[in-house]
Amino acid sequence: MNVGFIRATLLVVFFCTSVLAATVQVKRGDTVSGIAKQHRTTVQAILNANPGLTPQRLIVGRTITIPPARTQALLRPTGIRVTAVLPVQGRITTPPSTAHMGLDLAARQGTVIRAALSGTVRTSTFDVRGGWGWTVVVDHGNGDMTRYSHNRINLVRVGQRVTTGQPIAQVGSSGNSTGPHLDFRMYQAGVMVNPYLLFN
Repeated sequence: MNVGFIRATLLVVFFCTSVLAATVQVKRGDTVSGIAKQHRTTVQAILNANPGLTPQRLIVGRTITIPPARTQALLRPTGIRVTAVLPVQGRITTPPSTAHMGLDLAARQGTVIRAALSGTVRTSTFDVRGGWGWTVVVDHGNGDMTRYSHNRINLVRVGQRVTTGQPIAQVGSSGNSTGPHLDFRMYQAGVMVNPYLLFN
């Protein structure tokens, strides 16, 4: 299982930003490290956002996604080391951007969706109005929430306590969806933020 880690001895760090992902067109002489430095991000973050991108063979004219720079860190006192789990093992079909603020992960129908972090289930319902279909929202405390949408079926109920990596739903194509995938979103104090920052 691929996992991302947020580690600190005395702090759990949750990153948030008001800047969404951007795209740039590769020019002659560009390097991934140079682009990363220019946009205040990391080479690994760019590679994560662009599956198949080879740093040694940048193609002039290719458009690549640039994840946003980490602009602020919300620090939370704790004595616990936290491991954030990618909710589903799937292919990134749509990275976060101004047009689409979630992270779309395509996977086979019925693939298990896991809680990215521990928390309490606040929503487990079929969202007709928003077109999200079967949706689960997990509250992680202090205004931090994650949302999992277009599910085939939800496996948890409102008020249930879930742990990091616990199965909470199955991948589906409910609601306004063009195929089986998970639409994963993250919120800080009610404001949607780039979910990449949870795993980089």
